Amino acid sequence: MNKLGILFFGTLFIFLLGCSAGELISPNYYILEYYQHSEKEELRQETPLDLSVYVYDTKIPKIYNKNQIVIRHFGPRITYSDYDLWGVKLSKTIPELISKRLNSYNIFKRTQREILDTRADFEIITNLNNIELFKSETVQLARLNIDFVFRKSEQADILVKHSVNVEKVLLFDDVDTFVQTINNMLLDETDNFIRKIIIYSALDDEAVLPSIKTREEVEPLIFEISEEEEISGGKGLLLLPAITRTDNEPHYKIIDKYGYEESGKMGTAIPLLEGIYSIKYGSGKANQLMTQDIIKVVPRYKTIIEPDWGCLIVDIMDEKRNFAKVRYEVFDLENGESFGSEFPAEEEVGEQEKVWVLKPGIYKVTVNNEPFNTYRDFTTIYVEKGKVQKLTIVMKTDEEDNPTNMAGAGVLEESFLEASLANLKFSSAIHGNVNINSNNEVDKDNPETTITFNTQLENYLIYDKDPLHYTMKNLIEVGTSKTTDTDFRLAADEFDLKNTLIYYFLKNVGFYSRFDMNSHFFPEKSYHSDKFYYTKIDKENNVADSVFADEVEIKSSLFPLVLKEGIGINYRILNLSRANLSLRAGFGIRQDINNDFYDLTSTETINNIEHRIYTKLESESKTGTEVSVVGNFQLPFNLTYSTNADFLFPFSKDDDYTMEWENVINLKLFKYISLDYKLKLENKIPETGDEYIVEKHSLFLRVTYFLR
Repeated sequence: MNKLGILFFGTLFIFLLGCSAGELISPNYYILEYYQHSEKEELRQETPLDLSVYVYDTKIPKIYNKNQIVIRHFGPRITYSDYDLWGVKLSKTIPELISKRLNSYNIFKRTQREILDTRADFEIITNLNNIELFKSETVQLARLNIDFVFRKSEQADILVKHSVNVEKVLLFDDVDTFVQTINNMLLDETDNFIRKIIIYSALDDEAVLPSIKTREEVEPLIFEISEEEEISGGKGLLLLPAITRTDNEPHYKIIDKYGYEESGKMGTAIPLLEGIYSIKYGSGKANQLMTQDIIKVVPRYKTIIEPDWGCLIVDIMDEKRNFAKVRYEVFDLENGESFGSEFPAEEEVGEQEKVWVLKPGIYKVTVNNEPFNTYRDFTTIYVEKGKVQKLTIVMKTDEEDNPTNMAGAGVLEESFLEASLANLKFSSAIHGNVNINSNNEVDKDNPETTITFNTQLENYLIYDKDPLHYTMKNLIEVGTSKTTDTDFRLAADEFDLKNTLIYYFLKNVGFYSRFDMNSHFFPEKSYHSDKFYYTKIDKENNVADSVFADEVEIKSSLFPLVLKEGIGINYRILNLSRANLSLRAGFGIRQDINNDFYDLTSTETINNIEHRIYTKLESESKTGTEVSVVGNFQLPFNLTYSTNADFLFPFSKDDDYTMEWENVINLKLFKYISLDYKLKLENKIPETGDEYIVEKHSLFLRVTYFLR
């Protein structure tokens, strides 16, 4: 069984590593291309200027004249992307786009990119100063800094100059959107440059250029496409950005020209056939939804809708900053229409915040089922276009900590601070437990049952920012127990620490490393209602101690100390708001440091007196293939289930495999009271070789106080 396990999981590990390696070193190449659909009809000329123009290669500083896309971090630091590369030479591609634009608009009689026998009448020179992707924790920008120059050949005097230094917020955080945004900016600024040439030709007092029809500078026009336009059948993308940068903004409707509807999710680009579409989006009833018409989807192009909406999130707490489950309702302050009512999200049990997508304006929020025209238990808030407002409502409480009426409300500065630090989350809680334990570790057919009272301090630290994900979980537990025949004794004593760091090089596949430690604080004793003889045998098989007593110390402080280290591949099977499941496989080390740890190896009754033999255990160290399954699920009816299965298959055939599988089910009964059931399974292989599974059951009636 051990050899098969090693072979299977070793093969799985190598397979995942091999499959991933090809993706890991595979770069992405990006191009700039001509978008015919972005042409401006008002710039097109019936009769071109009877002149020729030569478009030079673009001059680019050395720092930007590379294959790698330049990433600027807010400040003086820049980096080069190793796997996002330009698939074209910018110095050649940019003038090619300009030339094609000039020809399409019929501006000059001849536009050339090559030096001919006859020198062109005029020259166009471009200097690309900056082209880079700005990145920060909260925003990503596309920056373009370029100069266009139009002059007469072999003369230094500049006739038309157009300088551009613009930044544009990316509504979707990927390199595809960055390149497409830069592509649009280059074509738009080329249009502005051409517009200036047209105006100069009409207003030139010295008649350097022939006069053509005067055109005033105009804003980009909305494309109007007739119903009879032929559809080519190509596909493009439509994106309504999620301005909260979460996955719980509402869905919206996409309607084609035939009236067929499909659903889209904000923040996710939806592939559509080329054509004209309408969209309906927002919160509330059907007649309260916002609409946009004449949205053109172009093949191989991502149409991004500029937000004309804002978002509202409502958080309700009491004066102690504890979650308060109070229904609230959102009204339009102008006409009194209700957009609906909702309970706030209890994030501690995995619920997601409700995101209201609304038209810009002032809204009235009431609690305790108060109507729109109420003068109590209400507040107002202004929702701005393209922005997120987080409204915090504070409730008063009665003697039993039940929410009563509103104490205050507003947008707190710390809400924005929390949003900026959302990648790093820390939580801590104290639990008080009434515990019923049953386990068959000593005798598989006769489980022991005790009632204990214990306290737990539970700490979580999570850092989640692609591509890194770090999780620290620490549990400190101390408790006492009492049976009918005994006084209070130390019953629960555990220190458990789990650290996992994952680097995702693909969306759901990454390298992991982990370090786990399990120990306890106080010496552990074994008791009996009657006195007994016990003998301790050390590692050299010598008698270390032999006493007649009713208790014996079998573990010293801190020992046994169990350490686990591992590295390998992590595959994220599920990554949903209410369900997470990961499979890990790799190289593992386990160290059982058994200083002063004695195990009961035999018992014998002589003259009605029990004689026990305790043998000191050797410290152990195992290396092998480790496999882990880690999951967390938010179930209906306030149920939470978490599981952690941990296997180690040693390389040495003399070592036995180890298995630990912990399952925890939590049922939330009241605000601070929950019922916890824990089942921990471990394999045990005694010297007799008769392997069996140790079952450790724990049932907690737990009172919780969240420190933060």
